[in-house]
Amino acid sequence: MQLMSNRKPSIAAALCMITANLLTSTIAFAQNTNDGTDSAVPNSLPAIHNAYDEPAEELGTTSVDSAILYYKESNGRVQAIEPMVSITHTTKGGSIFSGKVTFDSLTGATPNGATPWSGTQTFVAPVKGGGEHGLTGASGTLVTNPVTGLKERQYTTSPNALPLDKAFRDSRIAVDLGYSRPIAANTKLNLGVNGSVEQDYRSLSGRLGIAQDLNNKTTTLSLGVNFEHDQSKPFHGIPIAFSQMSGTPAALNSRNKTVLSAVAGVTQVLTPNLLVQLNYSFGSSKGYHSDPYRLLSVLDPTTGAPLRYLYEGRPDKRTRHSVYGAAKLATGSFVTDLSARYYHDSWGINSYTVELSEHIPLFSKAYLEPHGRYYHQSKADFFTYYLPSTAALPSFASSDSRLDSFNAVTLGLSGGFELTPKLELYANAESYRQSKSGSLGVVPVGINNQKLYSGTNSISGLVGIKFKF
Repeated sequence: MQLMSNRKPSIAAALCMITANLLTSTIAFAQNTNDGTDSAVPNSLPAIHNAYDEPAEELGTTSVDSAILYYKESNGRVQAIEPMVSITHTTKGGSIFSGKVTFDSLTGATPNGATPWSGTQTFVAPVKGGGEHGLTGASGTLVTNPVTGLKERQYTTSPNALPLDKAFRDSRIAVDLGYSRPIAANTKLNLGVNGSVEQDYRSLSGRLGIAQDLNNKTTTLSLGVNFEHDQSKPFHGIPIAFSQMSGTPAALNSRNKTVLSAVAGVTQVLTPNLLVQLNYSFGSSKGYHSDPYRLLSVLDPTTGAPLRYLYEGRPDKRTRHSVYGAAKLATGSFVTDLSARYYHDSWGINSYTVELSEHIPLFSKAYLEPHGRYYHQSKADFFTYYLPSTAALPSFASSDSRLDSFNAVTLGLSGGFELTPKLELYANAESYRQSKSGSLGVVPVGINNQKLYSGTNSISGLVGIKFKF
């Protein structure tokens, strides 16, 4: 996102910067805790800069980058505001210290996992904090359970509407600290830690990587590992898989998950204007993967009428494999960036992603960068829209749309403007559209006219400013 220099370097001249940043980007890729799916909700501020207009920071300089992201889903669903501040200091010896603080605030309505139905549906949930603080008419009403005598939240869904829980509120603060330094003439070591805290979730991770330049710095090999420990601590406890929906808090307060990721990559300059990159990533996670708030409808297999609601259950283990390839072609100051990614995991999800962007300079102080992305995935082996009442319960099941088969298209435009030699303003806008891929399969007659796929569309915008001294 930097335009501090009017000089446009060739790919060969930019390779030093790419080498310095390659390990950071590949470790971040390995850190991605997304389900492997194309979730519309952003995990972090999108990278909107182009490598060839962001040369490596000068030795002995410090840069401060501040931005704010706004994200909104269609039909009154999730809305997010995310401010971020990062500081990077490059010492005269070439070491780099970095720190970033991010805050997320999310509100709105989110699907609870139940299927739509032609009649009104009523759901119950434990009251957050044991009382009615923060309870509004939109998020439900406070009732007393006649059996337990405990207060619980009750909310309804209109006929033929996707069941949404409008009490969704969350916030997150995340801190990332990084350090890299040359340990030999052509070798760089990278270390980092990341921690985030939500109202009901904790995550802590550490990363270690190394990058080696070869062939007069036209080839870069990189290897990185990341270890992550997560704790899910929903305010109503951890429900037992396939237990019935209840307004009573569960006995178990929390469960953990550990994730080990590794990524190996090679970057090669083929010509002074053409650069290619290839990465392989592996991830293995063990522990609690379920969404403690998500329900499954148990339906009459003939009429489709909901008989009861159960909490979902996912496997406690997951392995992921992905291959990522990219090519960057510089034509003068114009840069074309094309990338593709193939993903496979042990849950049965296969996906591929194709991205294309074009860096367009505007005079000597500005640029525009239109970009597009296409994503397709198959569904998880245990994904289902509902459970039939006449069948035995499966080992695992989830109605989360992120585990369904779907397509997604993202179109966006980024831009930056140099206000002064040390101050730059940048922005990004994106439109995201999801659609169901493949058929719904055989469904009961009573719900064959309902919209079962609960994916969403969204828009997002970001503005930021960067200062170097």
